[in-house]
Amino acid sequence: MTYMSYGIRDVNKTFIAKVRQDKEFQRLYDIEKKKLDIAVALAKARHKRGMTQSEVARKARISWETISRIENGRLNPSLDVLSRVFAAVGKRLDLEIS
Repeated sequence: MTYMSYGIRDVNKTFIAKVRQDKEFQRLYDIEKKKLDIAVALAKARHKRGMTQSEVARKARISWETISRIENGRLNPSLDVLSRVFAAVGKRLDLEIS
């Protein structure tokens, strides 16, 4: 390990510690994390069923572009859309409020 790489690692640790204390960052991070969790769950379920995005979209009565955007975390879909999409891949959407 060189002196420079140690310095960068040290700066990263400091930055991460400060970011974790930032409430607004944490709020935005939590939103993005939930979108990513949904994206991964949908992609896994779709692959497990051997379905294409187009097949899921047809079954859920939405466009394949919408499926793609959900799986890429670029869309924040309504509960209705999520329910139909997960039903199309044989899953049930459960909502938990804590």
